Amino acid sequence: MAGYLDSYGASDQKREKVTKRVVLIVGGAAMVALVLFLVLHNLAEKRTVSRFFAQLKSGDFPTAYRTWGCTPEAPCRDYKFEKFMEDWGPKGVYANFQAAKIPVVDSCGDGVVMTIEIPKNEPFGIWVDRKSKTLGFAPWPRCPGKHWHFWEFIQRQIG
Repeated sequence: MAGYLDSYGASDQKREKVTKRVVLIVGGAAMVALVLFLVLHNLAEKRTVSRFFAQLKSGDFPTAYRTWGCTPEAPCRDYKFEKFMEDWGPKGVYANFQAAKIPVVDSCGDGVVMTIEIPKNEPFGIWVDRKSKTLGFAPWPRCPGKHWHFWEFIQRQIG
């Protein structure tokens, strides 16, 4: 015959087990969501810059100029196609773009600033507008103000 106190605490153990599982599942889902956010947050903008460099590499400068947000038919007021070619053309300032590195990608409000490092040139920022996916020179190589740079922190910790 079962005693009165034989099942004492069994429901507490069961509740504790369920609570642990829920906490682990929610914590794991939050970690996965955070990693996905950090990896995918600026993916479209990174692809725009990669496409721009691919257009330059193939010699399709009019299309690259369109990616910049201008067209040869209706050029940008402050960045004519001739100036674009002086910067990005085969004999341009950034002609060695194939050796470019993008060490930093900063989110800044409505856009993204990517720091571009090309050998024999000072690092500079390229602005990618989130809505139109057009490019432009950023006034700074990094976003102004304080930002949390998760990947840089991880790289410093690893070595």
